Amino acid sequence: MKKDIHPKYFDTKVSCGCGATYTIGSTVPEIRVEICSACHPLYTGTAKLVDTAGRVDRFKTRLAKQVNKSKSKAKQEKSADVKEND
Repeated sequence: MKKDIHPKYFDTKVSCGCGATYTIGSTVPEIRVEICSACHPLYTGTAKLVDTAGRVDRFKTRLAKQVNKSKSKAKQEKSADVKEND
């Protein structure tokens, strides 16, 4: 086997944004992650929104506008039907 061709192997410390830390083996001395198994919604069963640039808020406002528009349209149609019957 050839010498000095393999990368150096470290006991790596993995740090998550939630504060959890793990020790694994890797060729990198330290790794930082945003979401780990301790805080990921799939594993915890809680809904945690990772909102990038306010996309969730924009969607909610668009949805509210559409709901309001459909409600007002239904009211206009009802009032038009009532006027026709008079």
